[in-house]
Amino acid sequence: MPTVVLLDVSLSMLKTIQDSEQQADNSANKRLLAIRGLYSFFDYLSENCKLEFTALIAFSSLWEIVVRFTRDYDALKDGCMNVDTYDKTFLGNALNGVSNLVIEEWGCSVPVQLVVVTDGNLGGATTIHEVLTNRLGDMAENTCTMPLPFPCVMHIVCMSTFDDTPSTTLKLLQDLVETCGQGGGLYMLESPATVHSSQEAFKRLANEHYISYSGTLTCGHLKSMITLYPPPKTMPKNQTRNLTVKEQDQPFPKEVKICGFLDAIDLGNPPCLTRHLVIPTASGYGGTDTSDGNGKEPSFCVLLHGSLKVEKMVAFAQLGPNWFGMLYSWADSKKKSNLVLSVFSPGVEIPWLGNLKRLMPSAEMQDNPYKLDREVEESPFPVETSRRRSYHSQASVVWIKGSGLQADIQKLMRYARKLPEKMNQFYKELNRIRRAALCYSYFELLEGIADMLEREIESYNADGMIQLEHAARCMREAAQHDLNKLITATQG
Repeated sequence: MPTVVLLDVSLSMLKTIQDSEQQADNSANKRLLAIRGLYSFFDYLSENCKLEFTALIAFSSLWEIVVRFTRDYDALKDGCMNVDTYDKTFLGNALNGVSNLVIEEWGCSVPVQLVVVTDGNLGGATTIHEVLTNRLGDMAENTCTMPLPFPCVMHIVCMSTFDDTPSTTLKLLQDLVETCGQGGGLYMLESPATVHSSQEAFKRLANEHYISYSGTLTCGHLKSMITLYPPPKTMPKNQTRNLTVKEQDQPFPKEVKICGFLDAIDLGNPPCLTRHLVIPTASGYGGTDTSDGNGKEPSFCVLLHGSLKVEKMVAFAQLGPNWFGMLYSWADSKKKSNLVLSVFSPGVEIPWLGNLKRLMPSAEMQDNPYKLDREVEESPFPVETSRRRSYHSQASVVWIKGSGLQADIQKLMRYARKLPEKMNQFYKELNRIRRAALCYSYFELLEGIADMLEREIESYNADGMIQLEHAARCMREAAQHDLNKLITATQG
């Protein structure tokens, strides 16, 4: 997840720290605390989040992109030191700058972490309130919209202690974090305000939101230590409605267990919640690392990646009792490919594979599902289902012109005049038109056909009258407005 550091460079950040531990150095101010804290934060990212992209934006009443998204943390450190000091703080314009940069580089769908480093005086309580209520007007270059137009996790790190910050300001800052709706937090310095307390605040931020994943990829007796990028999160609450409370609270497992393999062509491209790069790490089993440091240690992760790529297969992985994913080789260019883990929605079946918990190795089945017909292997997928799909070719009825609808109604009435001989054809055509009308919410058509059938009743024999009365009644009843329910002939 990319990170944007929003550094306050207003005059208020030059306020000298009035503390006994800092009196020996009159140059100790809030901006120095922020820079020293950011240094430790960048050091943590360089060690634990090497694949993360980070950008630095300085802001006061205006904003400036100091360093665009990069993995060069030395450049970010230099940017913190080289940026100038400007006038007052105005958060509205700064958030506009963040939106412009993120949308230009990543678009509107990639989640971003925003770290706001300030002294807590974001233009006064009034300005923060205006940001929250979207009433900046002409004060901003472009009206700031909260929440931001992309998924954003906002963290605010204040170079002040709780004792030095008014409670009203703390409440507004917390509301600003919650407005983004993606989590985040407010981090204050512990008393007294020192370089150490600043570094500890950034350390708390890193430990809560920048923890790398470390787990094991297993297949039988083969296993490999791996890390996933971006680090996985717990299951989203909106994806756990059909699970028990125990299953909802389970975190992402430390073991990704491969339970089977499948041809990539049979799996297709099912929907997934998240995708992660699978990166092998040093084994570390038994407290020792047998790697010689030159990348020549055998790795099951590398073996799996090569095998899936050559055989054009995918590996099914179980993440929980009713939670699955798939491992496959994904190429971003002709020369480079990566092992990727796609995580499925928990408890959701893939329609053309059926219930994933019922899949098993074909070698353990009594009859091999992969039939051979003239030395050509036939796949058992997609699985057969008794439920008729809405996208079935024969289920579609399209009326581009009025003449097409008129022709279908005339066909229905011809069958009606030949009742009871054309009983099956009549109800088949009736259900076909009825289903199409329900799909298009064309309820007036149902009422019109019912009226036509009733007008034709007097000219038919007794058997025909009974069927037409029954069909007209069913076309009008709201209980019959079910796509999967068919109108059948009455026996009375």
